[in-house]
Amino acid sequence: LYGDITLLDRMHHNDKFNASKLGRGGWSIMSRVEPEEIEIVDSSAEYLLVCETEAIYERLIEEGYPKENKCILIGIGGQAARGARRLIHRIHNELDLPTIVFTDGDPYGWYIYSVVKQGSMALAAHSEFMSVPEARYVGMTMDDIEEYKLEAVTERMSDGDIKRAKEMLAYPWFQNKEWQAQLKKALDKKVRIEQQALANKRLDFVATHYLPEKIKNKNFLP
Repeated sequence: LYGDITLLDRMHHNDKFNASKLGRGGWSIMSRVEPEEIEIVDSSAEYLLVCETEAIYERLIEEGYPKENKCILIGIGGQAARGARRLIHRIHNELDLPTIVFTDGDPYGWYIYSVVKQGSMALAAHSEFMSVPEARYVGMTMDDIEEYKLEAVTERMSDGDIKRAKEMLAYPWFQNKEWQAQLKKALDKKVRIEQQALANKRLDFVATHYLPEKIKNKNFLP
């Protein structure tokens, strides 16, 4: 967790700290972040950005993205752990912040988004405390490949990717025209695009162009 958000750790000497002042890594999210343990004191942020990969989370901090764009960053390093999902839910609801998710453009990344948004099947009973149904998806998308001329840095989808994309076409929360179009385009082209591909344009491209422009224009998937 990184950005201008102040937390109070009730389980550790009532330690009060701001997640933008703990060095470049930010605060390491624990597995238990219930209100009686961690209190969210305040924040000046305008939205919460959840990043799939540690590399992009670190890159955005290095580029000063959270301060420049008034946001809180959470790096989930793949499928979000329970503590991270609970904290995303709490920040979204207690601070009334829009939640935007940024993953690789492949079925695994899109599934990670769906778990943040709807909860996982394994923890379905806890979904109302863990999920953010209002979350929006900023990227990566199949449309980004053309839009940002990334054709040269796509990768072939694996058999596992193809199988998962076909399954996801039937998932209840992908039953809208936007996601159906993404999944069908992925299956048609059989390519995937990583967040890191944006660094191919320029190392700071994701922080100075891609995210600020898409977020300002609300160019999201539901």
